[in-house]
Amino acid sequence: MSKKIKLSATLLFLSSISFLLLGFPDRNIIKIIRIPQLLTAFAAGSILSMSGVVFQNVLSNPLADPYILGVSAGSALGAVIGYTFNINPETSALIGGLLTIAALALSGKILESKLKLILFGVGVNATLSSLIVITTAIKNPQQSPSILFFLLGFIPVLSLKKSFFLFLLPFLLVFIFSKSAERIDALSLGDLFAYLSGVSPEKERIIYLLLSSVFTAIIVSQTGIIGFIGIVIPHLGRLLKIRKTGELLIFAIFSGASALILAELIIKTVFESYDIPAGTITALIGAPAFIFILWRNKNLA
Repeated sequence: MSKKIKLSATLLFLSSISFLLLGFPDRNIIKIIRIPQLLTAFAAGSILSMSGVVFQNVLSNPLADPYILGVSAGSALGAVIGYTFNINPETSALIGGLLTIAALALSGKILESKLKLILFGVGVNATLSSLIVITTAIKNPQQSPSILFFLLGFIPVLSLKKSFFLFLLPFLLVFIFSKSAERIDALSLGDLFAYLSGVSPEKERIIYLLLSSVFTAIIVSQTGIIGFIGIVIPHLGRLLKIRKTGELLIFAIFSGASALILAELIIKTVFESYDIPAGTITALIGAPAFIFILWRNKNLA
């Protein structure tokens, strides 16, 4: 394990301990509230970050991630429809995310441009987010204020059993992708290189995107749309000279989880008197970083 990954693991440990012990709560609060929230934040941050690594590498696009391309919004719309019509929200979120991926795959063939695909994804994201608001306002107008949290992302207090299940998902995802890390590396270098390396670009790209979208949909069904972690964390890893997909995924687990836990810490300290969604903090920090990435990568079209 490299020093940079060890440093990110240390940051995760310190942020986790700080989150659990902030304000010196009693044992029941730690057990019933803090531990489930910590496990859920760990799962959400790490899965979104790893999905960002996979999206960027298999699409050879530094701006790709489930949030920017609208996959998170598609999953969120599916979850909202599930909650509204008493359908299993995880299943409906999965369907929404997969349908969005299918639309992106079709548009990618038609548009044939990295920049146009990103702009298409931004449009899809905005459209689906609007549909979330409309669906909630029409069917459950009394819940309209709470939809803000779903659109901006939050860390819910789940049961210990459910939060522990979510906590296990990142390790399952990294295990799956670690078997294909070298093939994803080949895809990141372009379709021709991938083909010459024995990789079937079209087939394997879809498989990896679908797998990432499945895990993203499960998280989004519980936390809503948490933006910018999936795009910023992979770039932070590359800025630290972590290039290989396998190492970048491990870095994403620790750093993505730390980022979301730190966002919750900021809310509980700086904004302790206010009910603020976690996604507002990730956007407040991540959006300027995203702008820097746009400025830094001038050959996206």
